[in-house]
Amino acid sequence: MKFDQMDLTHKLEALQEVLATKIKPMLAADGGGLEVIDIKEAPNGELQLFIRYVGACATCASGGATLFAIEETLRKELDTQQIRIFSV
Repeated sequence: MKFDQMDLTHKLEALQEVLATKIKPMLAADGGGLEVIDIKEAPNGELQLFIRYVGACATCASGGATLFAIEETLRKELDTQQIRIFSV
């Protein structure tokens, strides 16, 4: 089933899978990581993911570029444009 057609529970499961297998190992290789703070589904159907960087990522000057890379990886892996990432 396509990500955009999933219910919220299945979207969260798919999102967590990509974070665990693609995103977190990449960040951990540089001594960092991320915590998911909140996930919201906007009225337009967009899934909004709020994260906090931890470890080396918390003070890295490349946080904005990393945020973009995370968002693009999630969009590619989940085959959707309905994901936005925010760092808090």
